[in-house]
Amino acid sequence: MNFNLLVTSSRFREDDAFDEILQILDVLGDNDPSIEVSSVSGIILVDTILDPFQFVEDCKEMVRKDPWKFRYVLRIIPLEMNCKADLTEIHSIVNQLSRKIDAQETYRVLIEKRHSRLHSSEIISTVTSELKMKVNLGNPNWIILIQIVKMVAGVSILRPSQIFSSVKEKISES
Repeated sequence: MNFNLLVTSSRFREDDAFDEILQILDVLGDNDPSIEVSSVSGIILVDTILDPFQFVEDCKEMVRKDPWKFRYVLRIIPLEMNCKADLTEIHSIVNQLSRKIDAQETYRVLIEKRHSRLHSSEIISTVTSELKMKVNLGNPNWIILIQIVKMVAGVSILRPSQIFSSVKEKISES
């Protein structure tokens, strides 16, 4: 399945989060998304016609207006491309997407693996082997985000503010 959003929920709340994200997508303009509750606890994969980055911004705005719209969805992670969870394929996608990072900007690699035998250190050394920008683990301009769910990887290069966390958004509004 191709997907451009990875949604997380609490374990055993996937069905509730499924219904919640389906309603939110419908309100924001996609009444026929492809949604799959992964066999990995707490992970829902979504393929929407909506721009995933704009969707995250719209969700942040929605939390400001009505925080209780988000009861089961914990995080929404926009993904630009998918591939097989294979070092060569992930490296190729990172090289392609990394063109948006200017030479003087900084980055960090963030990997979340679920049921994968790939090693984070091996992924990091492979995907960064050709990058010339500086690494900044504390406050990077960009995050090279690699989400692995079993045999599939979703990759994005995004700003730190472009990941939606319902908990963080609700706290920042208090």
